[in-house]
Amino acid sequence: MNTVVRTAAEGDVEFIYSLISHYASEGVILERTREDIRSNLENFLVAEVDGRLAGSVTHYGYGEMLKEVRSLAVHSDFQGLGIGSRLLQELISTVRAKGRARIFTLTYKPGFFEKNGFTPVPKDDFPEKIWKDCINCRDREKCGETALIYKD
Repeated sequence: MNTVVRTAAEGDVEFIYSLISHYASEGVILERTREDIRSNLENFLVAEVDGRLAGSVTHYGYGEMLKEVRSLAVHSDFQGLGIGSRLLQELISTVRAKGRARIFTLTYKPGFFEKNGFTPVPKDDFPEKIWKDCINCRDREKCGETALIYKD
């Protein structure tokens, strides 16, 4: 199995959109429009396994010192092969190459992130996120997501 993680290209937009839409319909991650994906394509990474697209991840920057892991998703055909961890570690390396920003996520799957070096923290540690995304979320008052920060 030959796995490559690379920066997303224009030709990957439909795959990323379809993958995110699938998991967003299950309420696992937030929906993204094609336009949002396209305008942030330089922040997306994709994984290919033997030439087939298998997963994607992106980050959002709240300035130089705070980055959020977003839209981490692996196609069901490739679950359990370590693709999610590979994408996450490559994203962390990419962010770290540009500086010492804190890296965080909000997720319904905290165990995965804990296995990859993240530690749970209060959501209030990230007011930037709360005001950007959470303020408009339908689940804001009964949010089941866990906030985690990368500890390296």
